[in-house]
Amino acid sequence: MKRINIYILLAWLCFGCSDWLDVKPSDRLSEEAAFSNLANFKQTLNGVYIELNSDALYGEALTYGTVEILSQRYDINSENKEAYAFSQYDYAGASVEMRLEQIWGKAYNVIANTNLIIENCETHREVLADKYYNIIKGEALALRGMLHFDLQRLFGPLYAQDSTLISLPYYKKFSLTSEPQIPANLFMRDVIDDLRHAERLLQDDPIIENGVKGDAGDDFLQDRNLRLNYYAVQGLLSRAYMYVGRPDSALYYAEKIIEVQEEKFPWIERNDALMGGAPDRVFSTELVFALENRNVGSAYARYFDASVLKGSSLLGIRKDVTEYLFDGRDYRYMSFLKGEGLVNNVSYSLFNKFYVADSLHAEMMPMVRASEAYLTAAEILLEEDPGRSRELLNKVYVKRGLEEISWYPGESDITEEWYKEFVGEGQLFFYYKRKMMEQVQSPRDPYGRVSISLSKYELPIPDAEIKYN
Repeated sequence: MKRINIYILLAWLCFGCSDWLDVKPSDRLSEEAAFSNLANFKQTLNGVYIELNSDALYGEALTYGTVEILSQRYDINSENKEAYAFSQYDYAGASVEMRLEQIWGKAYNVIANTNLIIENCETHREVLADKYYNIIKGEALALRGMLHFDLQRLFGPLYAQDSTLISLPYYKKFSLTSEPQIPANLFMRDVIDDLRHAERLLQDDPIIENGVKGDAGDDFLQDRNLRLNYYAVQGLLSRAYMYVGRPDSALYYAEKIIEVQEEKFPWIERNDALMGGAPDRVFSTELVFALENRNVGSAYARYFDASVLKGSSLLGIRKDVTEYLFDGRDYRYMSFLKGEGLVNNVSYSLFNKFYVADSLHAEMMPMVRASEAYLTAAEILLEEDPGRSRELLNKVYVKRGLEEISWYPGESDITEEWYKEFVGEGQLFFYYKRKMMEQVQSPRDPYGRVSISLSKYELPIPDAEIKYN
């Protein structure tokens, strides 16, 4: 980490304010000033959320960009050189190496700032009332755990194959020197420890009593689905336990989300998803956690508008693939995949989930969906309780405008839903990696498959980091 320029990021407006993203991330203060009072604690934590929207993190690479390319979501033209290399699992080129360095460096940079917050929650405990201490430290711990987890899912070894292989460094304190790389199982133990600690601290999260609107009397405690709230942490715990092969614990946390889903994160209504001048294409009511990113709308024009883009820049989802995989009545197809554009005589769906519209939900980048809990529970119960598994899967089908299935579901049914449910959200590649799938859906042939060598699931750690360990 010696090459990473670590600094404290400050957002000068509270999270709930309408123009909180106008902050320049280069604003800096000394550590002492940053944590001298409650207002500055809030601002510093807000700065971390802002940085999550960087292109190297969830503003592109870890959502609709790099990891979706790795999942074979898009039919990439060879003229689109960096994207094409990733689609071919060719990690040797200069542009690919630079992208991986950017992801690695930005993630650890933000982790360093979460560590500053966590440490100063103790150093300056006197300026934090209990409820703010618990919320601020809880969210910071959850952010640290989430970022480490996604680095592990991208750069780490195949956990299910050998969890004792050396993986990545885990940073539990602010440091300008490198920490050693540790085995994957110890790394994931730290991820889960951070998330469990965050869960305990967030037991009085306003979302529990008031729902996503939070505390009406405090801007910082409002819009709780735009922060790593109590239920979002439980969603991440379910995801992490599934990753390490502890299905009982994964099911426990998935069921926690399912229990409150109808009340806290209700299913999208058909009219809201499809009708009006600003349809809710991200199905925002179902989002347990999302980032607010004012720049997300530019993704459509930059990468997905097949009506005007050339093959050298298009991230294209082929029309014949979507028509084969999606039922025409599926809200997901009708809401953000139904349009059509022609590039190089190939028809592509106009993927407009992130199309600019005058609404808050158009600025939301999904991070944790309630439906993931249903798919996780359905997967775990496939053999143990196939009836319950079918019930859970049917809930998703019906809420997407589809008919219930009468048969007991299998692994392929779960995989198909992962493909359809998280388009442009960066979860599909990680699902494939967890399952160690060597054949996945082709991006250009509805009936075809693409082979993935298991070795290609482990992206190379940047050389700059290796030489310091």
